[in-house]
Amino acid sequence: MAIKAVLFDFDGTLADTLSLSFYAFKSVFKKYDNRELSTDELVSMFGPTEDEIITQNLVNKERIDQAIKDYYQLYKEGHTNQIQQSADILMMLKYIKSHNLKIGVITGKSRTAFQISSESLNLSHFFDVVISGDDVQKPKPRPEGIRTALKILGLDSDEAVFIGDSNADIMAGKSAGLRTFAVQWLSIFQSVSFEVQPDLVFTKVDQFLHLLENELEAKHRWLDWAKQIQSIAQIGLTYTKDVYDLERYEHLRQISMDILENYTFVGKEKISLSFANETGYATPKVDVRGVVFQDSKILLIKEKIDGAWALPGGWADIGYSPSETAVKEIKEESGFDVVAERLLAVLDKKFHDHPPEPYHVYKFFILCKIVGGQALCGLETSEVRFFEENSLPELSAERNTEKQVKLMFEYLRNPNKNVIID
Repeated sequence: MAIKAVLFDFDGTLADTLSLSFYAFKSVFKKYDNRELSTDELVSMFGPTEDEIITQNLVNKERIDQAIKDYYQLYKEGHTNQIQQSADILMMLKYIKSHNLKIGVITGKSRTAFQISSESLNLSHFFDVVISGDDVQKPKPRPEGIRTALKILGLDSDEAVFIGDSNADIMAGKSAGLRTFAVQWLSIFQSVSFEVQPDLVFTKVDQFLHLLENELEAKHRWLDWAKQIQSIAQIGLTYTKDVYDLERYEHLRQISMDILENYTFVGKEKISLSFANETGYATPKVDVRGVVFQDSKILLIKEKIDGAWALPGGWADIGYSPSETAVKEIKEESGFDVVAERLLAVLDKKFHDHPPEPYHVYKFFILCKIVGGQALCGLETSEVRFFEENSLPELSAERNTEKQVKLMFEYLRNPNKNVIID
């Protein structure tokens, strides 16, 4: 079964926050119990939330509430000068999102502590589901949090992997029936050895990315085969007259839809509806994107559907030429009146880092010039802005990749650059 989600532990896995957590715990136990706790003693307490660790282990029971407040204050302050996010971790999360995989976090941290870290490190927008220690009755090593995340995502255990740095993480992942990987890629991690053997141990982020790339490459081969089967079925259903052949081609179409459902996040109902409307000889679909510059910045619109940014554009409409489509889409999505000037690129979507989808798509990029209008949001857009090349926002990978947008800037710097055709 193809990977559709990557589930992570947080401390020691996605965020190098364990040292700060140890510091805050040691400070409150020293202050209120006059106890010098070792790191090993603290790790042995891990499992419950921060509040519960202090409540269960502080001897001075009358000061529990204040000790908890002090812990969070120290933990929050530490993010301003002690914690920096790993560039490799950010790269990994962006790569996973760009391939339309879901990302989940299952952490023993309290919701409060998780929010402090995820917001300070600007990670919150990556996560499709978060199960904190406050959300479960039985924390890791029990599998409750992982199973809850899978239920929310609508996935089976063989459609996700779990990654963590502690013995409890590995036990939880294995108990939930997931492929489970141990990581030792941040400066501090919880476990060197494991009671239950993980599927693999990664000491560098690149090692996991290499595994993921290989699996996604295999997934794309299945997608290509499914699209070819669908194309053969569609052509057969159009031209054959034999009733038995019609049944066979319809069966092929059903097989292709089953494969597409398994390897994309497009539901079977939507796939079936789309294929039912496809008749005649099967050909690629055409997506037209308008490229507009102003003061060396590029025009992007924020899509309501995913909250990410894209070049204005969409499917080519019957009755409109490619340039007319670009002009129309820019007006509808950004409010600007433009004229089309030249074709910049024709790219085959399958050769670029877009999320998998049922269709074979050609993408046309057309340079346009503003002649009037003003920035106005459309029915499908929530914001209109111009961006510099080195300050691009989170892009809608289904519509355009970072490489494609940066390719457009090459035409700004070199107006005589030849048209690129895949």
